[in-house]
Amino acid sequence: MLTRVIERHYELDPCPLVNFDNLHKHDSGIPIIAITHNRWVPYFKKPEQNRECSPYYHSTVLVLVRNPLDTCVSQYFQWKHRSKDHNIQLKGWPPRSCDLSLPEFFRHPETGVERLCRELNIWLRESSKFVDVLFIRYEDMLGDTLGVLRQIVQFLGVPATEAILEDAVEYGSFPNMKKRETGDLAPPGEKGQSPVRNQDGETHKARTGKIGGYSDYLTTQECEFFEKLITTQLSGRFGYANLPQIQEISS
Repeated sequence: MLTRVIERHYELDPCPLVNFDNLHKHDSGIPIIAITHNRWVPYFKKPEQNRECSPYYHSTVLVLVRNPLDTCVSQYFQWKHRSKDHNIQLKGWPPRSCDLSLPEFFRHPETGVERLCRELNIWLRESSKFVDVLFIRYEDMLGDTLGVLRQIVQFLGVPATEAILEDAVEYGSFPNMKKRETGDLAPPGEKGQSPVRNQDGETHKARTGKIGGYSDYLTTQECEFFEKLITTQLSGRFGYANLPQIQEISS
């Protein structure tokens, strides 16, 4: 959606996905935007060094967060079906040959719920050191996509009319994302191919996008265990303590 806003406002057609300074090179008015999961920063995995987010101290930072339980499900299928072996190694994830079940993935020290909670807590703790910061929750964006997108572009300093924002919301809708991945809306040569390609929707990047979808994959007892883990391991400021109720996040 952000790329679509930039494409429409600056009349860049066709427009590649925003990635650091690639669009800034076309027009200096477009901000330099680096998009990262931060797993590529080696010392981010070593909390004892107390410098996990230092590369961003001089930056304006937008942090998109999601319920760690839903995130963990998404990561599991990414690991199982889509990630390349060298990326799995770089992230420090177990090799696919381990053939972990989803509950095992949830408990694994390098991929599991506790790890995700720790990383979110680090971002919250470090956020006071950034030039400016905005936390956005996936759940809030799903509930009010236009309003949250408006907040994001204002925060990043990207110009956009209301008509452009509405177009970006439609363009970035989940059904359209799925169509682009399968190639139905993608330009020639730009289909979203997966390493594993079949009719199973779980192999796709855009799977369901459902809030609380983790409960479809875990037993009642497993859900209770991991939900309790959220309440004890994750800062309550993210608003995930009373699942599935969504509360307002404060930065």
